[in-house]
Amino acid sequence: MDNCKRAVSGAAAGLALCMCCLFTVDSSAQQSDDVVITTHHINPVRDARTPWDEVQNCLRDTACAVAVNGIAAQVGIPANAIRLVNAGAAFTAKAEGEETRYSIPALAGRKICRVQVRTTSVVPATGDRASLFSISAAPAAVGIYTWTPRQGVGAGRSWYDGMVFVAHVKAELADDYTKSGKCTVPQTGKAAAYECRGASGVNHGLAACGSKAL
Repeated sequence: MDNCKRAVSGAAAGLALCMCCLFTVDSSAQQSDDVVITTHHINPVRDARTPWDEVQNCLRDTACAVAVNGIAAQVGIPANAIRLVNAGAAFTAKAEGEETRYSIPALAGRKICRVQVRTTSVVPATGDRASLFSISAAPAAVGIYTWTPRQGVGAGRSWYDGMVFVAHVKAELADDYTKSGKCTVPQTGKAAAYECRGASGVNHGLAACGSKAL
């Protein structure tokens, strides 16, 4: 598999990470590449860190490791069988004013199986103009939307910062994985979705951002 070292331009507003976690397991019932997880750092601050910095940070970060290991357990792969490699997941990021839209398609020959969101920080953290994060997951792709308001002079920057973990399953296994509960993104019908705002309390009718599994 080709290595991936993908940087995002300032105009893309800082989608700062592209990498895959490949899982290996000795069980004959499950091939080593049945499930692949891509990990994405979402940060619409234009001076976000580089992809290679983020890869190293993730490897050393307990929360990141816990999230990946958790998904591995949910799909029935031993945590100690995880192998992390750099690999490419094509995605796009488009910034327009206060809004940024991201698209993470399923890898070739696969469908989206599970998604986990882990919020790091949100600014503004409270109020009707707290930053907004929204995500939807369907078999073909994950869509992400962030709204980070422009603040007045001297008020500083605004952002949503977090990690999104996307599990991709081989297309021919998607139905069986969904029926068994290993995959939780609906293969038909309404997409799985999550929307949040700010870092604490309820802001403009939405609960604060945190961790969420889809």
